[in-house]
Amino acid sequence: MIIVIFLLLFVYLYQMYFPVLYVPNMDEDQKIVNNNTVFLDVRDYRDSLHKPVQGAVNLPYAYLKRHHQQISSNQVVVVASDYVSKNLTVRFLKGQGFKVIGYQLIK
Repeated sequence: MIIVIFLLLFVYLYQMYFPVLYVPNMDEDQKIVNNNTVFLDVRDYRDSLHKPVQGAVNLPYAYLKRHHQQISSNQVVVVASDYVSKNLTVRFLKGQGFKVIGYQLIK
């Protein structure tokens, strides 16, 4: 029983805190990407209003599972406010078949 609890705790912590490999950090200078690339802003609506990203689709992480069909392209750059939401979003999108080509952290 203790082993099962330990494994569940490990999976939970892995999904949140272990960085996703092969997803590079894209600075503000590197916004020149493909025309098929969508910037997906998963920050809260209040945060995204204070520091908007030009041309990004604003879809907070809490709504991502219900509305991920609204993402019009297969290539995505994730805009997040912290590493936890970035990791969770990238893992979810890769599981849905999206190609995450990078991320940006905006506080």
